[in-house]
Amino acid sequence: MSEAAPRWLRAYLVATCAVIGAGFAYAACDWGHWPKLLYFPLHARWSFAPAPGITMLYHGMILWGLGGFACGALVGALLGRFVKTWSARNLQLFGAWAITSIVLGGTYYTWNLWPW
Repeated sequence: MSEAAPRWLRAYLVATCAVIGAGFAYAACDWGHWPKLLYFPLHARWSFAPAPGITMLYHGMILWGLGGFACGALVGALLGRFVKTWSARNLQLFGAWAITSIVLGGTYYTWNLWPW
């Protein structure tokens, strides 16, 4: 049984789709107000329910990013398995979207930190 696509192409698709999924999930969880895991450092407890007090959201955002990474990698693996040939233009678009997802995620959080 022959492989669907060359190994380098499958690795490229998995990597770029994983980065796209991670960047999207990392920013969308905050923008869409998705439930996040919260850490209350003064009480040393974890919760999904918001409560008064000091909370750290970063752990929950990282978990969403890891989930997006895994889903994106799965999509990339499926694309590499079932689509045999890709044009150079399509591969460039995958790379461009991967870079764009990192830039958009970073600028979204920079905008949130801006003091206005």
